[in-house]
Amino acid sequence: MTIINGVNVNGIQETAERIRKDPKRGKFTIRTETEWADGCLSRTIIERVGKGEGEHQTESKRFVIEADEPPALQGEDRAPNAVEFVLHGLASCLVVGFAIRAALEGIEIEALKFQLEGDIDLNNFFGLSEGVRPGLQNVEVKCSIKANASSKVIETICQEVVKRSAVMDIVQNEVPISMEFVR
Repeated sequence: MTIINGVNVNGIQETAERIRKDPKRGKFTIRTETEWADGCLSRTIIERVGKGEGEHQTESKRFVIEADEPPALQGEDRAPNAVEFVLHGLASCLVVGFAIRAALEGIEIEALKFQLEGDIDLNNFFGLSEGVRPGLQNVEVKCSIKANASSKVIETICQEVVKRSAVMDIVQNEVPISMEFVR
């Protein structure tokens, strides 16, 4: 077994090969259920569920996270807000992609850091203007890495990570969402 950057390279290669041979193994479902707790605080249960012959896992796994808002939005700042979780999700996805892709290339990472910054304009949220987006207006991503590879190799890996990132895809491209009101 070869471990690079804390990643089992052989395990990743075996997983990719099983999915290559049977693409259905690469599919699974993520479910969330979010309930209002109090004020601006919400609590979400996240559940990963195997789908069909999914490679992802054989049994469900559950996590519970909370979200809140800052005092300016009448929250109590007990947890990150939803937009902050989006930035966290993007950065985490990029970190994982980088660690795995570098490991597959035999590149050892000594340090890796992503800094994300996004600007938001609450005028739409409060119904004061339709001229601005209700979400982030832009996101700036800075990546710093110290590794045993040339800048050219790192840039190539970075391009591949951005191209293959599930969360980058979600934030850059329209995802079909259906919503149903249930009483």
